[in-house]
Amino acid sequence: MSQFEKYHPILTPHYTFDWLTKVRVIDVFNLYQTSNATATMETTAAQINHTMREIFHDHQLVWGVTDRETNAFVGQVGFAPIDMAEHEATLSVDLTATYQQVTTLKEILERLVAFGTVELKLHQLTLTLPRQDPLMAQVLRDTSFTTTDQLTFNYHQ
Repeated sequence: MSQFEKYHPILTPHYTFDWLTKVRVIDVFNLYQTSNATATMETTAAQINHTMREIFHDHQLVWGVTDRETNAFVGQVGFAPIDMAEHEATLSVDLTATYQQVTTLKEILERLVAFGTVELKLHQLTLTLPRQDPLMAQVLRDTSFTTTDQLTFNYHQ
C-alpha cells in the first residue's frame, strides 16, 4: 500500500477532500474546461486515472473537494508534485467560480498548509497562479505565503 492511499477523506468544517474518483466526472470536466477549452470527457477521465496512479505511487496527493452541507463539487486541490525526500511540494487549488470567495479559499488553504506541514512534514510549499488574482493573492498572504512577483507564492516552515 502506498503511503498516500490512507489520506482520504480529509475534512474541514465545511468541506470534504476525497479522491477524484468519488466525484462526478462531469463536475471535474466542467472545472477543467474553465482553464482548458479542449478538455473532453475522455481526456478528463484519463487525467483522473493518471492522477490516481500518481497518488498510489506517492508522487501527488490530490483531492476533489465537496461542500459537506450540499455535496456540491467545489474543486480540485492538493500537492502536485510532492517530493517527500526534499520535504517540498507544489500546491494546486482550482475551485469552481461559485466557490471563488475569501472564506472558502482561506478554509481550504489553511487545511492544506496544516496537513502538509504537520502530517507530511513538508518545509516548503509553492503555489503558482496562472494569472494575477488579487483575491487569491490576498488569501495567500493572509495564510503566511510570500511572493516577489504576484504569481509565485511560497510558504516556508
